[in-house]
Amino acid sequence: MSRRLVALSVGAMVALPIVAVIGLAVPLWLGLSNLAVLGLYVAIPMVASPLVVRRVGTDRIARHTQLGSLGAVDWRFLSIVFHVILSALVLLVASSEVRPTVFFLGVGALYTTCFLLAVSTDESTSRTIVLYHVAVALLLVIFSVTLNYDFFVGRTDLSTHISMTNFVVETGSTPSQPASYEPFVLWHALAGATSQVFGDWVSPHATMYLLSGLTFGAGVPMMYSFARRVYPNERVGLLSCLLLISVPMYIFYGMYSIPRSITSVLFLGLLLAAVTPPSARTRALTLLFLLGIVVYHPVSIPFVLVILGVLFVAERLLGRRARIVDGFLLASAALVTTTYWLYRAEFLVARIADAIVTSFAGSGGESAPSSVLTAPWVELANYVPYAFLLGFVLLGFLFWLRSTRTHDTTFVAVGVLTVVLIPLVFPGPTLLLDSLVGVNVGRFEHYSFMLVALTGAVGLHQLLRRGGFKAFVVLLLVVSCFSVAAVSNDFVATDNPMVERPFYTYYLTEQERASFEAIDERRAGEIGADRVTCRYLTEVRSSTCTIANAADEDLFAGYDGVVVREGELERRPLQFREYVPESEFPREELNDRHRVYDSGSVSYYA
Repeated sequence: MSRRLVALSVGAMVALPIVAVIGLAVPLWLGLSNLAVLGLYVAIPMVASPLVVRRVGTDRIARHTQLGSLGAVDWRFLSIVFHVILSALVLLVASSEVRPTVFFLGVGALYTTCFLLAVSTDESTSRTIVLYHVAVALLLVIFSVTLNYDFFVGRTDLSTHISMTNFVVETGSTPSQPASYEPFVLWHALAGATSQVFGDWVSPHATMYLLSGLTFGAGVPMMYSFARRVYPNERVGLLSCLLLISVPMYIFYGMYSIPRSITSVLFLGLLLAAVTPPSARTRALTLLFLLGIVVYHPVSIPFVLVILGVLFVAERLLGRRARIVDGFLLASAALVTTTYWLYRAEFLVARIADAIVTSFAGSGGESAPSSVLTAPWVELANYVPYAFLLGFVLLGFLFWLRSTRTHDTTFVAVGVLTVVLIPLVFPGPTLLLDSLVGVNVGRFEHYSFMLVALTGAVGLHQLLRRGGFKAFVVLLLVVSCFSVAAVSNDFVATDNPMVERPFYTYYLTEQERASFEAIDERRAGEIGADRVTCRYLTEVRSSTCTIANAADEDLFAGYDGVVVREGELERRPLQFREYVPESEFPREELNDRHRVYDSGSVSYYA
């Protein structure tokens, strides 16, 4: 192990706890105790990971490294258990109006079974078998939302994409689109053409959900192939897939069928092509993935270039011989980007400028949840899966630095890159504070999930390798808790999260959609409503609606009609220009109006 890596390892072991303590002390000193509470999910892994590394040692390998008692368990038994649980969960979702808590516990059992398959795999267990189980577990989580509830809208942009896909299906041509959505015509054409193949038995928006979910399911074997080429160990490759499907944003974007989601998987494909031995075919594949990212979502490429650039520099500073990012990849990325931007010059000048403002000066459409400041413990509870992921990443990085094995250090630059991106990838206190003042760099998370999964998998593998059977028992419990937290947090389970944040539900019910259509047919004049309602009426119904401004003295003043999602308001705050919970909802403003429509879930006041 080189002196440079030794120094870096010792420095990291000492610096992490110090930075963690400072990160908690500074907010307390400034009187921002809420941010100190949120910082716990970052501080605890930063303190615990060096202690764990010191406890299990550096090169000492446990006598029960192969976990012999698990090797005697036939994979067929674990597969039967998996499918029994899977069948029960499918029946549970089909028979429940809302996914109950026991569903998330069952998914945790599925993930734990996948963990057992990954760590007990041997020559008799095909990697394809494990990858199949991991992919099926992910698809269950995704489709239990998008194909279970009537109309998934996510963060509301999906309403526009669904509307444009509907237009393609109905007319056979692309619609005249707003400038900000003009580059995404290929996605709408693909979704529309696929919907026509399915026929009337699958709606266009359900087709979009299927395409997105299956694309992210395909990311599982791609993740395995990428991990195996970067870190040539079977168990690391399989564990990286398990961590991949546990990243909350990977799950969410598997549901969120928009072009930006697809570019995340395209970037994983790009990295896979980059680590494959160079040939004419891999070079062509590299160009294809680059072109796909640029064409599908032009604004994504700057974030991709930053990640590739940092990895390029890290590899050369560390003197690695086997390099992921070479001159061809960087030159190709710059060439493809420049060519496309020149071709689309007039549009992109305005679009990129607007995107820069949106990314670094806030979009105005999404205000920060009030619990960031008023209920930090609620936010902290939803960050638990990120705490686990951060702990695994730090363990992987520290073990990677302290390893004497050649393949452990060949691609140490990946671990360095992951650690460098932590402030931009994990929703830490700094990022939360930035979001409050209108700064958004969270886009990096879309293109870093594979780095987090790989580095975290190395940490899990090394703990199993060095800690033996005792470490396995502890990790089995940790993985079980982590799995439940990954699928039940409010970022991906707004229907019934373990701990609810003041944020709107990501889907509309059939009754709500029917109510909107009935109201739209009898409306007169200008309508004021919440953000989700207005996006549906304006995009899907091609109607008019104005998002009421909660900052005004009278929320509904000046509107001829008011739409209130009563069912949603009972459980969640409604997002107008700001979030308004039921306790602060101005019912008195509606007393002078006539309630001319009431479906139980939606009311219309004229």
